[in-house]
Amino acid sequence: MTRRDRALSAMAHEPNAAIPWHVDMTAAFAEKVRGAFGCHDPDEFAGNHLFRAKYKQNAKLNDSEELDLFGVRWQKSPDGGDVGIISGHPLKEASLDGYEFPAIRTEFASTLCDRLESRSDVLTQFSITMGFFERAWSLRGMEPLLLDMAAEPVFAEALFARIEEHHMALLDCVLDRQFDGVYFGDDWGQQRGLIMGPPMWRKYVKPGLSRIFERIKSTGKTICLHSCGDLREIFPDLIDMGVDIYNTLQPEIYDLARMKREYGQDITFYGGISTQQFLPYATPDQVREEARRVCDVLGCNGGYILSGTHALTPDIPVENMLAMLDVAKE
Repeated sequence: MTRRDRALSAMAHEPNAAIPWHVDMTAAFAEKVRGAFGCHDPDEFAGNHLFRAKYKQNAKLNDSEELDLFGVRWQKSPDGGDVGIISGHPLKEASLDGYEFPAIRTEFASTLCDRLESRSDVLTQFSITMGFFERAWSLRGMEPLLLDMAAEPVFAEALFARIEEHHMALLDCVLDRQFDGVYFGDDWGQQRGLIMGPPMWRKYVKPGLSRIFERIKSTGKTICLHSCGDLREIFPDLIDMGVDIYNTLQPEIYDLARMKREYGQDITFYGGISTQQFLPYATPDQVREEARRVCDVLGCNGGYILSGTHALTPDIPVENMLAMLDVAKE
């Protein structure tokens, strides 16, 4: 059984399916792994079952800042994370006048698909980050966008519509290629509830995203949704929209047993081992104990991918990654 077979078996919720795993790593943590174990490819060292190619091509401005494809200015994150901190939003006013959405970089997208098609041994995903709500607030700013959604609905709807149009054009360039699914990153949650609340999410986010997901599903590909925070109020919506894999299931927020009981027959959970309050502070033995507990809860009859709740950051000991892998390989 290949790693891809193992992942597909888990996603099919097959009884007694083996549990696949994926150790996502920040660049700084991956460098720690290279230094500690002398490996060239940390993903292969971990035996990861998922392989993603990310549609991200930032231009370096100086030693600390980059410009993304949409003209958003980013500073490096001081904590070793890979996302960064936005230092410049292109849309200063509630207007699209004068702003030009980026053309699809077809050659770059094709190169990513080539990489995906070369990996038949693992589950392959074309990755779109800063997906929809995140892309809107990256352009406008978080607080201004939330105000726009309440006070400037015509502009807000036009902004989301243009983001949808861009993503549809990108998908049209790649969906005929041979990979397993699309990984869609779009944070909506806080530790308690949605940032914008369910009514605003259903008004502005759900319609366009549903059409994007429908386009993906029409080609037989799967959807992996990453969203941090508490999404319990809209979990039935996600299932109706066709989400196959949900990442990330944060134990600080969710009752894992209840989520498995209520939604585990319809969706595959991916995550469950806290990078926020556990992995940086636990001993390897504690990590093994927690990983076994989470696998027992979420791995029954498939539907689970063992993973940290986010990419491992450099404050996490590499020994704790090895402890997770010990349990994954049992």
